[in-house]
Amino acid sequence: MKVLQIVKTNVGATWAFSQAKWLFDQGVDITTVIPVSVGGVADRYHQYGMPIIEADLSLPVKKPWKLFERARLIKDLVDKHQPDLIHCHFVTNIMMLRLALRNSNVPRLFQVPGPLHLESKLFRNAEILLSQENDYWAGACKKTCEIYRTSGVDNKRVFLAYYGNYSDRPEDQYSAPEGVLHREYGFDDGRILVGMISYFYKPKRYLLQKRGIKGHEDFIDAIAQVRKKHPEVIGVVIGDAWGDARSYVERVKRYAHDKCRDGVVFTGFRTDIKRIYRELDIAVHPSHSENLGGASESLAAGVPTISTDVGGFPDIVVDGQTGYVVPPKSPDKLANAILRMIENYEEARIMAEKGREKVTSMLNIENTGRAILRIYEEILNGALNT
Repeated sequence: MKVLQIVKTNVGATWAFSQAKWLFDQGVDITTVIPVSVGGVADRYHQYGMPIIEADLSLPVKKPWKLFERARLIKDLVDKHQPDLIHCHFVTNIMMLRLALRNSNVPRLFQVPGPLHLESKLFRNAEILLSQENDYWAGACKKTCEIYRTSGVDNKRVFLAYYGNYSDRPEDQYSAPEGVLHREYGFDDGRILVGMISYFYKPKRYLLQKRGIKGHEDFIDAIAQVRKKHPEVIGVVIGDAWGDARSYVERVKRYAHDKCRDGVVFTGFRTDIKRIYRELDIAVHPSHSENLGGASESLAAGVPTISTDVGGFPDIVVDGQTGYVVPPKSPDKLANAILRMIENYEEARIMAEKGREKVTSMLNIENTGRAILRIYEEILNGALNT
């Protein structure tokens, strides 16, 4: 089986690498096309001996004059490598491929990492209208699959396929708390650390967003309310700007200072997440749109978790069973959920352990990798029988 995997970015997308690595280990002949072939996640492909091609195959929205050049590049790559199947993970990649390969019968699988573009009628319709009979979708959460089906996509062309992040390997395990953050920031043992781990995505004005999609401002508002009753609480924001969001990061920091003074700490980007995650007492995921997001990480670490009820969060954060769920853009309800966890912490720990068991099984790379392989086989068997 020969697969051409298309990836939009060299920053992040480690989930795509983990899945491709598992498939490669099973004997799938998989070649990855990535915009930059050195540094970032590209180095992981090199280190593992997996072939990569340097090329940007995303829809050139800001440089439309590159459209025909990019279409020709795609056709040449497909002609040269003759893949049995093309696997994409990003909407701008799959739309570009559909435009370039209108006359190709090669099956295309769009593994949809999140429902964001589907929440806009314009973008949802544009993506679906470009599809053909050889297009298939694998939603990485139930919500994504539901949107495609209710939008008229044939149920036989829609699959559920979570991205797997976990295994029994030592490097995938979360360390016991070592007090790293406490030492770095001078937190005493009486502090309650409520953390949010996420990149900063600046608001998209064309989507009428006024706050960042990850909900940083909502988190800060909630921490300000919680500290009125529990001043020992410290909000810990871990992560940095994604893309050109640097000015937005600074704006959020000013907002935190105005609302909480010294009640919120910003650590910036860190490479030791598995070492520090369990130092948090509570993890909060206040996103306005999301797939499974960071909730899978906090639950895998066994940290009491609160999320919004958007996208794929409800697949793993089951309210009252594996964590608490609140509506998005609702700092008051988020604050109440944090207070409830603080004041019923033993119950929160029990829920977190149930969540850990759930995600480390459901999102184990062996289980999710086999699911993708079965999807490949089903698509190709169908294509061969038509």
